[in-house]
Amino acid sequence: MPLLTLEHSRTAYRADFVFYGLACTALGAALVWRHPAGAGLALVLWVLGGMAAWTLLEYLGHRFLLHAVPPFKGWHAEHHSRPTALIAAPTLLTAGLFAAGAALPAWWLLGRWPAAALVQGLLCGYLVYGLTHHATHHAVSGAARRSTWLAKRRRWHAQHHAQARHGWPGGHYGVSTSIWDRVFGSDHNTPRP
Repeated sequence: MPLLTLEHSRTAYRADFVFYGLACTALGAALVWRHPAGAGLALVLWVLGGMAAWTLLEYLGHRFLLHAVPPFKGWHAEHHSRPTALIAAPTLLTAGLFAAGAALPAWWLLGRWPAAALVQGLLCGYLVYGLTHHATHHAVSGAARRSTWLAKRRRWHAQHHAQARHGWPGGHYGVSTSIWDRVFGSDHNTPRP
């Protein structure tokens, strides 16, 4: 199985969710059971900050990297042309980016525990994004199907794909939240034919 392909087998695609689920669980457990005395509240705030930072990174990456910068633009266009295909960034690539672009600099700048908490928030944000994006393109069952939040996310993301398909002005770049589209004015209504 190639490790750096964009289109994955079902096993490789699911392995990404398992990997990040385990990473979030392990890092969360370490934070809960090993954190220094008196640091609990500060670490919770770092986790929440990491989750909030993820939503901004998700928006900026989708809007400016995946829709404007080659070769990412071409790769993402493939997702737009085949939205149910199992196309995603390879786990080795995303894990490397989290390690080199977030964990190491945060450790150097903030120290071990705040960095671990910040990365915990980023990883959990990424996992929520991945699961949400999957659910917007694939059938879901049970409680997920009845979720009002997920139904809103599905409609929001469907508008994004309709805009790209019909050549309408881009927007609706957030997958797990619409906050940054509202902040940056890319939440405009999709033109109707």
